[in-house]
Amino acid sequence: MGKAVAVAAVESPTLAESVRNALRGRIGDERFGVWFGDATWSVRGTAAEQQVVIRAGQGVTHEWLRRTFRGELESVVRESFGRGLSVAWEPAAEDNTDLVQPAGHDVPKPDASKLVRRSSRELSPPRVVASAANGSRRAARQLDDFVVGASNRMAVAAIEMAVSRLGSLSPLVIHGPSGVGKTHLLEAVCSRCRELHPEKSAVFLSGEQFTTGFLQALHGSGLPGFRRTCRAADLLVIDDLQFFVGKRATIQELQQTIDALQRQGSQLVIGCDRELDSLQELGPDLLTRLRGGMNARLLPPDYEVRRGIVASICRGRSLEVPDDVIHYVAVHMTRHGRELFGAVNRLEATSLMLGVAPSLDLAREALADLVRSSSRSVRLADVERAICAAFGIEAGTLQSGRRSRSVSHPRMLAMFLARKHTHAALAEIGGHFGRRSHSTVIAAQKTVADWLAKGTAIVLAETAWDVEEAIRRVEDILRAG
Repeated sequence: MGKAVAVAAVESPTLAESVRNALRGRIGDERFGVWFGDATWSVRGTAAEQQVVIRAGQGVTHEWLRRTFRGELESVVRESFGRGLSVAWEPAAEDNTDLVQPAGHDVPKPDASKLVRRSSRELSPPRVVASAANGSRRAARQLDDFVVGASNRMAVAAIEMAVSRLGSLSPLVIHGPSGVGKTHLLEAVCSRCRELHPEKSAVFLSGEQFTTGFLQALHGSGLPGFRRTCRAADLLVIDDLQFFVGKRATIQELQQTIDALQRQGSQLVIGCDRELDSLQELGPDLLTRLRGGMNARLLPPDYEVRRGIVASICRGRSLEVPDDVIHYVAVHMTRHGRELFGAVNRLEATSLMLGVAPSLDLAREALADLVRSSSRSVRLADVERAICAAFGIEAGTLQSGRRSRSVSHPRMLAMFLARKHTHAALAEIGGHFGRRSHSTVIAAQKTVADWLAKGTAIVLAETAWDVEEAIRRVEDILRAG
């Protein structure tokens, strides 16, 4: 048996640079900059048998880059440099670039605390579902425990379909007012993805995290790393789309991210607190992309959902609560899920403090002030504020003398809802909305009733709305307080 001969590593910067430029020419400057902008290239071996070494990415990002670009790089090397030069892929050295290492790939599993690496500048890291089996099972229960009813059935069905066949409903937009369970549902998307597709990567970012991460990467020369974090994901979930309003550069980055995810068949899920038609400030380019997938609405919880939420909270705490108490809480806490949690917290604390089991009498006494707050009377100012918030109308517009449809339609709608939800007199309503007479209020009420009967589309802030949908949206905001 012959002696093993130690082969000294031979660096050839010129050859490495040639291979790098050849790949750039093959895939284009933009793609190369995104995926290989911070990669390192070298050549090792002997003059007779050399190997180009590319060090790019960490963990799953490295694996994804190798799978995606290996064929193109090997073709470039073979065509331009002959068969005497082979290719080796290695993970990049540790640096300050933000990288995500989801679970399930055939690479060493890191400690859960190290699933997300943060740069020294990062303030808001992305959330990634933990890889540990117990964590996965615990997280997967999020969607199973989500109480389904008429108010959210469509959204839950869309989530199930999207996560079972990643990319089939992309982008999926889930929208609804605060407190209806959007964030809970979006986090459950990542959990269910981990359960069904353990080999896939899932990243959760709030709108603020996406914006902060993008700006820090932009100013800190870490843009390729940030883009890999978002664009290499099999599932990317972004919450609070409304946060992007007014942020032109971030909107442009989000558009490019959507395009990249679409090209590779990945799934994008986005949450926001209103319909896309109320987010015209995001621009037609982004809205067109978001409308190309699936939009599902989350309504404030109906009675059955509220009852299910209360029962679920009590079961989770091993708190034995009679059915009539669950019914009482579900009937009187009507605005949003957080209110239900607060009511159960108060009931449990009072029960422990007094040393008595929860009962209907105890619930009435302990929750009296919460019930009064939940059923507070609606004021004219509340109706005006809800109309403006629902359709992006500037404060004071409904009280102006303008007669264009973009102002007169929401003003008539406001008068109609004021008659429905407040105890104000006709003259008081007319006076609040621009010093108009009581006959104007009566006419507005009849006009809106006619719109409802005929299913008329109305103009609100330069946008056409189905009148029933418009009323539902305003009432959601009134209910949420």
